Amino acid sequence: MIMRGSIQGWRWGAFILLALAGMSVQADTVRLKMSHFLGANSFFQVDLVEPWARELERKTGGKVQVEVLNASSPLGNVRKQASQVQSGEVDIALGLRGAEGDRFPRSAIVELPFVVADAGSGSKALWRLYQEGVLAEEYQGFKVLALFVHNPGLVHTKATLVTEPADLKGLRLRAPNATVAMMLEHVGAVPKLLQPDEIIPALRAHQLDGIVTNWGTPIAGFNDEMTRHTAVPFYASAFFIVMKQSRFDALPADVRQAIDSLSGDGLVARFGPLWNQWDQPFHDGAQAPGKVILRPDAALLQRWKVALHPVSDAYVSRLQAQGFANAREVYERLLAEPAGR
Repeated sequence: MIMRGSIQGWRWGAFILLALAGMSVQADTVRLKMSHFLGANSFFQVDLVEPWARELERKTGGKVQVEVLNASSPLGNVRKQASQVQSGEVDIALGLRGAEGDRFPRSAIVELPFVVADAGSGSKALWRLYQEGVLAEEYQGFKVLALFVHNPGLVHTKATLVTEPADLKGLRLRAPNATVAMMLEHVGAVPKLLQPDEIIPALRAHQLDGIVTNWGTPIAGFNDEMTRHTAVPFYASAFFIVMKQSRFDALPADVRQAIDSLSGDGLVARFGPLWNQWDQPFHDGAQAPGKVILRPDAALLQRWKVALHPVSDAYVSRLQAQGFANAREVYERLLAEPAGR
C-alpha cells in the first residue's frame, strides 16, 4: 500500500526535476545580438542577416538564439557598428567602413576608383587581403566573419548629365566616405559627406545636385530623384561583419564551429550574386522614359582614369606614411589582377 504522502512527495520531486531540467536547457542557450544599420525591410535584413541568423540557429539545433537589431533600434546606428562589438553591446555587427571614421584605413584601398569591377571579384580580393595578413593589424581584437564590397558606385544626378570629369565641377554631390570626397574635390565637385539616413533630407532641402553611390542603394525614392546616371566605376565601399574575438573565444566549441562554417570564403562568395540581385530594381527604374544612363566607351573611361589617378596616387602615399608600408604594391596588384577587375 502506497501512502498519499509518498505520492505527493514523488510528484513534488518530479516537478523539481523537470524545473531543474528546464533551467539547465535555459542555461545552455547561447543568446547573440546581431546588428546592422538598415531597416527591417531592407535587403540586408531580408536577404542576408535574417537568413544567416536563422541558419546558425538551425545548425546548432536551437542552442543559439539570435536577436537581429536594425536601424529602428538604438543599436542600428551606421556610425557605431564596430564600436558596439568592442563594447559588448552587440555580439555580431554588419557595418560600413566609411561610416566609422578612421577605423580600418587599410581596407579603404579597395575603395579607390577602378580598383573594383564588381562585387563578386572585389569582395574576394578584399577578403584575400585579410587572409594574407595585409589587413590583420587593423582588425586586431575582432573575429572577422566577412569583408565585402558592393558593385561600383556611379555618378547619379538630378538634372546634369556628367560625361567628362570636368562636368563635375561645382556640383554638390553626396560622398559616402572621406576617400570618395577626396576624389570629388580633386575634379572640382563639392562633396557632402553623408550617410544613407541623411541623403533624402538633403535632397528634399535642395542641398544636393546628385549622389555618388551604387545601384543597389538603401535610398528611398532614388529613382524619383535621380534622372542622369554616369556608369564610371568611381569607388566601391568596404563593409565588414565582425565579432569581438574574446566573445567568440568564450563560446562553446560547437557554436564556434557553426559560426565558422557560415562565415569566411562561403559567406564572402555570396555577395556577388546578392548585390546583382539588389541592384536590379534600381537599374531597371533608371531606364524609364526621361532618364539617361551614360555608358562610357574605352576612350572616355581612360580620360576618367587619367583625371582621377593623381588623387589615388596621393591616397596610397598617405597610407604608406601611416604605416601601410606595401600599400603601393597592394594597390598595383589589385589593379592588375583579373580577380580584382
